Amino acid sequence: MGINNWVVDKTGETAVELQGSEKSTGFENVKNIIADKVHNVAEALGEKAADQDPQSGIAQYGRQASEWLDQSAEYVRQFDYGQADARVREYVRQSPGRSLLIAGAVGLVIGAFLRRR
Repeated sequence: MGINNWVVDKTGETAVELQGSEKSTGFENVKNIIADKVHNVAEALGEKAADQDPQSGIAQYGRQASEWLDQSAEYVRQFDYGQADARVREYVRQSPGRSLLIAGAVGLVIGAFLRRR
């Protein structure tokens, strides 16, 4: 008997709601892990850039890359899967033909990539 056989618990949540919240928590955990890793890389890169001569191009590029990675980590933390899903669904409803072409092109690229392996 899995979670789908539950009827209602004490708080009034159904099994589907419980299952969805578990997925959301898992997704949030993955998001946080990825954001933490990207932030750690940004910090390490920033430290390496600080060790270089401040006027050298390597130090400047290192600082810039560190800032970009830090911004990327923040973006990952704030990413809302539900909102992105709603935007994609709305786009597909508004232009189904273009969506099919995009999906077909992505399928061809993935198929070509997998065939070459």
